[in-house]
Amino acid sequence: MLPCFGAMPTVLYPKINGSETLACQCPDYSCQVVYWYRYLEKNNSLQFLMFSNSAGREEHGVDIKSTRFKGSVSSGQKLLYSLRISGLQDDEAGLYSCVFRSKHEMPVGYYIKPGVSLPTPPPPPPPPTVKTKKTVGTCRCRNPSVSPKGCEHSVLWPSIGALLLLAVALAGTLYYFSRLPKKCRHRFTKPNHLR
Repeated sequence: MLPCFGAMPTVLYPKINGSETLACQCPDYSCQVVYWYRYLEKNNSLQFLMFSNSAGREEHGVDIKSTRFKGSVSSGQKLLYSLRISGLQDDEAGLYSCVFRSKHEMPVGYYIKPGVSLPTPPPPPPPPTVKTKKTVGTCRCRNPSVSPKGCEHSVLWPSIGALLLLAVALAGTLYYFSRLPKKCRHRFTKPNHLR
């Protein structure tokens, strides 16, 4: 049965006959022995690969070649165990991980897929379209019957000015003629019939 992990393992895509190096880090210095195993997809079987200790001693499982599976350990702030696998074949696809003897925790591990092409990421989504607001420019009313919104002031104010100028001119003309002296060319007299 495939172990269940809370996190996803790292997926590796080596070429056929390629190699991979897997790392397994101990949270402290109490991890003196590490066990490496794999869960193969082809027959759904769990297989013991090897164990190694902090002194560099190794023992391999049944039918596991020590020339293809090599362990190492390095110490720094924490102990780091590594497993180098060479000559990977397509039937060796599966989950590879380690277990520390003194810990009750199991690292997530690696999912190795020899000979499988790295999947291409989906294309990025297109950038969001930005709607630009139309700017209201200067009014150029060519057709007097169609006046765009915002152009009324260009037609209305000159018309009012012309009407006011006409009214002033008319009022001035009427005032001028009203001030002229009144002359009468014909004097009518009443006929006197009594003579």
